Amino acid sequence: MRLRSYVFVVASLCVALAGGLLCGCSDDGETLAERVESGQATQAERGTKTLDIQRTIPAGKRPKGIEKDTWTVFVYLCGSDLETDDGAATTDLAEMVGARGSDRVRFVVETGGAKKWQGDVKSNRLQRFLIQDGSIMEVGHAKAADMGDPQTLSDFLSWGLANYPAEHMGVVLWDHGGGSVSGVCFDERNDYDALTLPELDASFAAINDVLWQKFDFVGFDACLMGTLETANVLVSYSDYMVASEETEPATGWEYSSIMEYLAEHPSADGAELGQALCDSYLSSLEGSSAGWATLSTVELAQVDELVQSFYRFSQEMYESGTDQGTRAAMSRGIKRADNYGGNNWLEGYTNMVDVGGLVDACAQVTPSSDDVKASLDATVTYQVRGKYHSDASGLAIYYPLSMGDSEELTAFQQVAVNPSYLSYVDRLAHGATEGEEAYDDYSNDPWFEGSFWEWLFSDEELSEEEEQEAQQQSEQYWSYVDDHTGESALISFDEEPQVDDEGIFWFQLDEDGLENACVVSGLVYALSDDGADWYALGETYDVYGDWETGEFVDGFDGMWLSLPDGQNLCTYVAASDDDWILYTSPILHNGERTYLRMRQYLDDGSVEVEGTWDASGSGGSVDRGVEPLVRGDKVVPLYDAFSADETGEESTYAGEEYVVGKRLEVDYGLLLPGTYQYSFRIEDAFGDSVTTDTVELEVDEEGNTYCTE
Repeated sequence: MRLRSYVFVVASLCVALAGGLLCGCSDDGETLAERVESGQATQAERGTKTLDIQRTIPAGKRPKGIEKDTWTVFVYLCGSDLETDDGAATTDLAEMVGARGSDRVRFVVETGGAKKWQGDVKSNRLQRFLIQDGSIMEVGHAKAADMGDPQTLSDFLSWGLANYPAEHMGVVLWDHGGGSVSGVCFDERNDYDALTLPELDASFAAINDVLWQKFDFVGFDACLMGTLETANVLVSYSDYMVASEETEPATGWEYSSIMEYLAEHPSADGAELGQALCDSYLSSLEGSSAGWATLSTVELAQVDELVQSFYRFSQEMYESGTDQGTRAAMSRGIKRADNYGGNNWLEGYTNMVDVGGLVDACAQVTPSSDDVKASLDATVTYQVRGKYHSDASGLAIYYPLSMGDSEELTAFQQVAVNPSYLSYVDRLAHGATEGEEAYDDYSNDPWFEGSFWEWLFSDEELSEEEEQEAQQQSEQYWSYVDDHTGESALISFDEEPQVDDEGIFWFQLDEDGLENACVVSGLVYALSDDGADWYALGETYDVYGDWETGEFVDGFDGMWLSLPDGQNLCTYVAASDDDWILYTSPILHNGERTYLRMRQYLDDGSVEVEGTWDASGSGGSVDRGVEPLVRGDKVVPLYDAFSADETGEESTYAGEEYVVGKRLEVDYGLLLPGTYQYSFRIEDAFGDSVTTDTVELEVDEEGNTYCTE
């Protein structure tokens, strides 16, 4: 059922994708259908044949008596564990009430989705509140319902439009977000069920008959929802979107500033409010939260043009990717583009990549890239970004930095903005699962004429049985990806990893291996004091490499990150640029498993501890930001371990408890003298990797390292 609810929205964005192809006739009078039948149609024509469906427009009748310069902001406040654990939703309610308000501006709020509320809100019901001019009043309630159900949202909006119409109106969806695939508003009371983008579309479509004008804005006080796929869904319903490409801290938006801005500027439109919202959000953040911040105001009227230019770009991207070397170069560039939500092999992947960064990575082989960038600049009318995202373009898009499973790719299929981009991802998935030959044998026919894409955007009504059959066929298509192991089939060697006569560990990739490789790092393991186990110290970029010859050499210098009491941390690279490396380290924080995040600056080796981050949340959500450590916090390092005997039995090793003082200082110094193991990890441009066999090495008292095998 969810697929059909999405049909009319995504399809309509492709009107006139190919510059007038939808008129149906060529210069010589041959119809598009005849050219398809004869095999003469271009890929662009085949991709647009069934996509001539117009965007919906609000159909409701404008109520009488709406006063000029009035605002209603509908807030869908799904508290989830953010409220249960930290009272974050209650804090934002207090911000709304505590603001200097006006009788011309009001927040209308629906609460739910949390097992426990810290204030007076009830957890066993949906409650509706009117917040205006410094006061709050409950104006309705209903039996508890799943806030991840599109009906719950549409019921709230229908009720709100009937009772609190205004000249200007906006919608805010508050909670966790997971990006284009996972959606937003994860109801803690209902197994973290969330509103996917197709379901969000269904919610807004359901109120079309009572909505008399587009909302001035739809905003997401949630992580990762600033995506092209999200904007594409909202075009029919709103003038602007305000959302973040990156995660947001638990504090989220500054609601007192929003209320006060509207009280002073009641005639503001969505663009003006969006700019004020972005500025107040950034100014409210401190420390690493400000450094990672992104928030964008997107003019949705420009999205069709952006999607059309991105379609032409996607066609060029797909055709260029037929060549192995070009495909690898594009994928390598995309992996180095700005991305969001923490994409690494320890914490997991959101697969949200900056649109501008993706386009730049392919620009040399895609003539339409300049058109996409120009359209992107016109679409993102305002944005703020911290120093760690200085290249953010304002919108992200799904791209498999690491190949997902069939469930993830099925969800992506439902929101993909065109069949050529979907084909590009599908070809990557086939190659990652089945090897290099699958790239050469791949056909994108399943996404064009007579197949899934045509059905998704057909204007013909399907019976329930036909719909269920098509849904099942769609889900079964991606089942091949579940055989994907993550072990790269694309890394090959001229010289296998080996130790030379001088004790140097090295290898040389062959031409194909070098073409497909993206990152080479080292993995280090320490021997326990009793000699019974090896435990992982993590990952280092101390590798010397020549990307022209394919030769790579161990450059390990015996230095490592440790707590002030001398305990080495298990650290993995989460992100890096020319100036710093961001490490993540598994720990127990006050008894709860999480990750410690640290940034090491390459100019002087200094280390800044940013705080703790839970990475992936429940149900596909992403944790909202890094939490700083405070005095008295208890930190216990964690390590993956395996026995030193022939069984190699795996376990988790916990270090000693360390109590944080005024702040946590992390040292960068020599490892203790002793025996260690080292292996290379080689990641390919498509997210898979090869880990070599380990060799033993010794670290002496001066930090000198040498292999003993």
